[in-house]
Amino acid sequence: MAVPRKNAALTRGTVVVEAAHRSGSLVTARAAQRLGRHTMGVPGPATSGLSAGVHELLRGEAALVTDAADVVELVGDIGQLAPDRRGPVLPRDLLEPASRQVLAALPGGRVARPDEIARRAQTTQDDAIARLYELRALGYVERHGDGWKLTRQAVMSVRGGPGPC
Repeated sequence: MAVPRKNAALTRGTVVVEAAHRSGSLVTARAAQRLGRHTMGVPGPATSGLSAGVHELLRGEAALVTDAADVVELVGDIGQLAPDRRGPVLPRDLLEPASRQVLAALPGGRVARPDEIARRAQTTQDDAIARLYELRALGYVERHGDGWKLTRQAVMSVRGGPGPC
C-alpha cells in the first residue's frame, strides 16, 4: 500500500483520532513511525472498540495529545510555534511584581504587622506599607489597627475562586 506511506512521508506528524484495531489511520500512523515522524493519538472511551487501535498506538511510541497546541508543540521546530500554556489571567496577575510579593507575604488567616510583612516580602517596611495601601485600594487587604489582613475576596482568589476586580 503506497498511499499510507506517501501520506505519512508528506507530514511531520500523524494524529489518529478514535481508530479501531484494523483502521487505515493506524496503517498510516505505523508508516509514519517507520519514517521517524511524530505519531500522536486522541483516544476515545476505553470501553469502545472504535478506540482500541488508538489505545494500542498510545501504549507504543505515540504521544497523547488533547488539542491543536499539543500537536504544534510536537511538530513545530523546537516548539516555537506552540503558544505558552497558561491558565486564565487573574486580576492579581496584573499587579506589579513587588505588589504581588507583598500580597504573597500576608498570612492567610490572621493580622500581620508591616515589619513582619516587609521581612517576608524581602523589602523595606516603607515599601511594604506603600504596597499595602495600593492593595487596600484594589480590595486585596484591609487594615486592622496596626496590622493588615487579606480580605475574604483575596483569600478566595488565592484559593482559585473569584477575587477582587
